[in-house]
Amino acid sequence: MTSIRRSTLTIPTSVWGASNPLPNIFGSGDIHAQSGFEDAENIDGDGVDERASRGQTALPYLDQDGYLAGEEPREHATIVLENEHLTATFLPGLGGRLWSLVDQATGRELLHQNEAIRFRNLALRNAWFAGGVEWNIGMIGHSPFTSSPVHTAALSGPDGEVGLRFYEYERIRNVSFRVDAWLPEDSTELFIRGTIVNDSPNATPMYWWSNMAVPQASSTRVLAPAASAWKYGHERVLSTVRVPVVDGVDISWPARTLATVDYFFDTAGARMPWITAVDGTGFGLVQASTANLKGRKLFVWGQDPGGRHWQEWVSGADSYCEIQAGLARTQLEYLRMPAETKWSWVEAYGALQLDVAAASSEDWAAATGAVTTDLAGRDLPARLEALQDRDQSGELLVEVIPDGSGWGAVENELRRFEGREPIDPERTPFPTDAVGPDEDYWLRLLRGEPATAAERDPLQPPRSYQIDPRWAPLLRQRADWLALLHLGVIAAAQGSFAEAGALWQASVDQTRNAWALRNLGALAADRGNTADAVGFYRSAHELAPELLPLTRELLTVLHHDGRAAESLALIESLPGSQREDGRVLLAEARAALATGDVGRCRSILDRGLVILDLREGDALLEELWTEYQAAVSSSEPLPARYDFRM
Repeated sequence: MTSIRRSTLTIPTSVWGASNPLPNIFGSGDIHAQSGFEDAENIDGDGVDERASRGQTALPYLDQDGYLAGEEPREHATIVLENEHLTATFLPGLGGRLWSLVDQATGRELLHQNEAIRFRNLALRNAWFAGGVEWNIGMIGHSPFTSSPVHTAALSGPDGEVGLRFYEYERIRNVSFRVDAWLPEDSTELFIRGTIVNDSPNATPMYWWSNMAVPQASSTRVLAPAASAWKYGHERVLSTVRVPVVDGVDISWPARTLATVDYFFDTAGARMPWITAVDGTGFGLVQASTANLKGRKLFVWGQDPGGRHWQEWVSGADSYCEIQAGLARTQLEYLRMPAETKWSWVEAYGALQLDVAAASSEDWAAATGAVTTDLAGRDLPARLEALQDRDQSGELLVEVIPDGSGWGAVENELRRFEGREPIDPERTPFPTDAVGPDEDYWLRLLRGEPATAAERDPLQPPRSYQIDPRWAPLLRQRADWLALLHLGVIAAAQGSFAEAGALWQASVDQTRNAWALRNLGALAADRGNTADAVGFYRSAHELAPELLPLTRELLTVLHHDGRAAESLALIESLPGSQREDGRVLLAEARAALATGDVGRCRSILDRGLVILDLREGDALLEELWTEYQAAVSSSEPLPARYDFRM
């Protein structure tokens, strides 16, 4: 019999801080967005949207970069689905992530579980953590919801079976999505049904990847039903390779791969694409799906010093790799989702036990064929398709836990204002009691109510932003400094940067405020006008000197404009809490080096410079070390603690 229960998980967790109130107008970007779709000749057509995500950001979401280096035990709410074969544990407060999947027959965990929920800068909004199965929607990269709560509901199926639903409203693509989990009685597989609903009159680029972390040992082998793959490595260009042997290395054994790399397996034509990671005994996790979730990927950090350091940085001592499944063939492309469209697919997660000889066979066809035979013996293709085709009108929401955001409720209010139907209230109800301080301004705007005194206070940063042009007419009716600021952000999100700059200047002219001044500084910096950027940022910082993210950005533009002495003067005026920040220390080391004070730079390097939110692929520490070595005419190798080379 299948049961569902609430529980808790206590695990060391990064100390959480406030979101960054400064809108990320230009973005740091996911490393997969740095190679255009055009780089792979074999990936074209088939309904793929070729608009790569260069220049796109996580707006309107704010960056989650306020976490600290320390970790403290924290109790997380969990929801557990269990039958006699599997125990599945989900984290509704962290994107609905499937954190644990235990095979009851062996008592073994099928997923990699991190020793801690340790936030690092790998997601669209910065904060990301390793482990379990993560659901990524909308934009190339790790989801805006990966470190945030989502709405949760208990489900009842047509025959009374129990299930779970996690759902949210995604504001970049203006779609709702849901992740349903079903664990039928006697089933050796957990079924996940993903659904994305674009009920707007506009088509949109779409992206989905289910990201599974699995243990990686020297005996771990990853198999998929493909003869070729697209490789994406440090060159940041896709290339087509035959698998499993690439450049003399059998990449199906992740521990044998030296460098950080992605392999996107070509599963074209498969009725039921799958991927598995098994250990030396042939046991491990297998994931399969309906044909429309066609993408399959292997990601490894690699065995070179930088790759090993990155793995330790995010996950501690335990090695892991990732196997993934997506709607498109690679993570460098979007699919075009038409207007008024619903997409749905079904995934199965369970244990796999292969014959050891088959699992380790050098005959790729024999090894992958053993998996295909096992899954066919479970009648898995038909069971997946049956769940996908099932009439969902017989599925009822038994209980809703509205712990997600209030943006779905705000969207429904906007639709009512426009005379449109709300988002499907039967399947994704967005209760108004989920609306909080982040959403209040926009509800009052819809209702013609004035902004509160706190919202009108130019010393207080706005709590949230919008990028949808539907808000522009309402904001123009107010036309105060705050509305002008918001209008500028909407214009920037649409690529109208000249208009954005004019609106931010109008906001400043009406009421001097740090937020529009900062945006003007960011715009000037993006255009290469570093001197102008310094002026705007200095003015903004004078109004909000206590805001660490603003200090960091000011120091960055001072560096790019070659104002090392001014950087040092600013740093020496900062409070102690900001002086010890990793990015402030980086700025101090660079400025000291530029002014010839190599000893000051070396002292910072020797004490251990930690940039907690170092971005994946960012070479800041390597560049600083190289510049220091050049200044002192030394060939001392890059210390391991600074080696994040990919």
